[in-house]
Amino acid sequence: MHFSAPRDSISINIPSRPGAVSTTSAGALLVKPVADHHQRRAASLLVRRMYAWRGYLTDNISDHLDDPNRVALAAWQDDDLIATLALGRDSHHGLLSEALYAREVESLRGRGRTICEFSRFAVDPEFSSRHLLLTLFAAAHHYAHAVFAATDALIEVNPRHARFYEREFGFQQIGELRLCPRVDAPAVLMHRDLGLPVSALT
Repeated sequence: MHFSAPRDSISINIPSRPGAVSTTSAGALLVKPVADHHQRRAASLLVRRMYAWRGYLTDNISDHLDDPNRVALAAWQDDDLIATLALGRDSHHGLLSEALYAREVESLRGRGRTICEFSRFAVDPEFSSRHLLLTLFAAAHHYAHAVFAATDALIEVNPRHARFYEREFGFQQIGELRLCPRVDAPAVLMHRDLGLPVSALT
């Protein structure tokens, strides 16, 4: 299953099941789910490095990517892992955002929605670009919708970045400012209807 990413320069092959390997290629940029221990460790190290750089706590960061309801997407530039974003489908384990926003999460569940939570977002600043970010979030949107059968995406972000997520990725704030103890930083909860077209990200 393919779709056109920003600038039509990257074709993303989404696997038919969560455990399958996706091979996305065009030029030197590759976006795919992490496939083995080494890729998982590289993604985790990038998250820890960027969180520490921003002054966030890293002690509570855990992978749990052996859970079939969770996957980490990674963007590679040649042999360098340059960005990562984790996706977690709602299950009996619950969602990370419920610790602060249980009422908002339950409101979506009560409407019969299937939630996918985005977390552990990190980008190497040396490679950061609008094109990379839009491509990664377009891939996350498509994976959540096509593989996890999710109808809604949630993400907790620092409030100073909320306008950026609204403008670039189509998220809307649905949860008020609170302190997230996992990273010891302020957060707001944002929501995106995955029924909206991916083209809205381009």
